[in-house]
Amino acid sequence: MTQPDHSKIINKTAKKIFGVYGIKQKGQSRIWLDDNGWFTTIIEFQPFRGRQGTTLNVGVNFNWYENEYFSFDIGYRQDVDFVEYNGNDERFLGEVEKFCKIALNKILKYREWFKDLHNAKFHILNHTFTSENIWGSYHKGMICGLTNEFDKRNDYFKKILKNTETFEWITELKNRVNFFTTDLNKQNDFTEKIIEIIEITRRVKKLPERKIKLSE
Repeated sequence: MTQPDHSKIINKTAKKIFGVYGIKQKGQSRIWLDDNGWFTTIIEFQPFRGRQGTTLNVGVNFNWYENEYFSFDIGYRQDVDFVEYNGNDERFLGEVEKFCKIALNKILKYREWFKDLHNAKFHILNHTFTSENIWGSYHKGMICGLTNEFDKRNDYFKKILKNTETFEWITELKNRVNFFTTDLNKQNDFTEKIIEIIEITRRVKKLPERKIKLSE
């Protein structure tokens, strides 16, 4: 299927700006990925139904829970308006370049935030997640476990275990954190298990194989 003109402009511009930073396009989509091993930053040039153009979403997805899809765990919709493509290539190109520069600044910021576990812990623990008591507690518990703070890890995981909802995904999440708290209370064992989970997650997301390093 031939891409519409505005999508070609988006992808060509993104490739020019992102390529030197190692940021890759996801297939032929309008999604670009900054792959950092245990986390991935997602850049989405989101269309609106029935309209030609784009808005911009940028956020971090942690790869320590097995999902085949990418989620925005930290970050998402950027403070920009939808840019309509009206046939004026030069105008649209200029707006897309602005979006790419906004996205690149976010990417570089997230690379700095999560360059090691010590920095990552500060930013994760001080972030208020959309689902704070469930996924927020999971992410905060994970980073505490990886930095050898098992009491804090277990306090966050207990918040998940107290959840009374019966959705299948919540039950699976509760089973996961219950296993962590009862069976993985040594630093090396916990870290090795999380690396295993990250490797599985990367495979189902079709990310390239790479050595996962979780260091402070």
